[in-house]
Amino acid sequence: MFFFNENSWMTGAIVFILRYILVAGFAYFLFYIWKKKKLSHLKIQQKLPETKQVRSEIIFSILTLLIYSGSVSIMLFWHKKGITKIYLDINEYGFFYLISSIIVMIFLHDTYFYWTHKLMHKSRWLYKFHKIHHQSKNPTPWAAFSFHPVEAIISLGIIPLIIFGIPTHPLALMGFITYMTLYNVLAHLGYEVFSKKFINHPIGKWQNTATSHNLHHQIGGNFNLGFYFSIWDRVMGTYKENVR
Repeated sequence: MFFFNENSWMTGAIVFILRYILVAGFAYFLFYIWKKKKLSHLKIQQKLPETKQVRSEIIFSILTLLIYSGSVSIMLFWHKKGITKIYLDINEYGFFYLISSIIVMIFLHDTYFYWTHKLMHKSRWLYKFHKIHHQSKNPTPWAAFSFHPVEAIISLGIIPLIIFGIPTHPLALMGFITYMTLYNVLAHLGYEVFSKKFINHPIGKWQNTATSHNLHHQIGGNFNLGFYFSIWDRVMGTYKENVR
């Protein structure tokens, strides 16, 4: 695998940053420039964010992704030591397991994200770092990884849990990280792309939406803390209904 070589940090940095620019950049161009008027009815907060906010989101996101890329070298070191559950032959567990493991990673990450996010809001010391992300009261797609370096390191904690906890193929890990990037951009889009019919559906209501996460950014508070789903928020009583 191309990640697993002596240039792993540089490779990781290029992949992470390019993926962020392509996904967040396309979403920003589509919703905030090209189709801004046509899609204005989907805008959650009608006021557009200031340029300095967008600039800050990009700077902190790139810093976060550089930190993330450093984890590739650490993961490679652990893999060479033979202490992880990383495997390189897909046939060892089969294609069905490969896909299933991505789903498991998503649910593991949602749980990890909820509880670490809750901790950062409960702890005054940790919130000093988390408030960088909350500077985006009206987030754009560029805010997806706009973290203080300390929060970036905390968010990375899901990777050791995965590679030490379940058999992990690099392709599955890359698939998970790509999905995470896409959903992170969607959550910070500032536009609601899910219909009310879907949101109110018995299945759709468990899905975290741009509206629910935008509300978390807009007025702050210890609610709507989930990532992909609203499961933990609903179970723990920290879910605030969408205002749209």
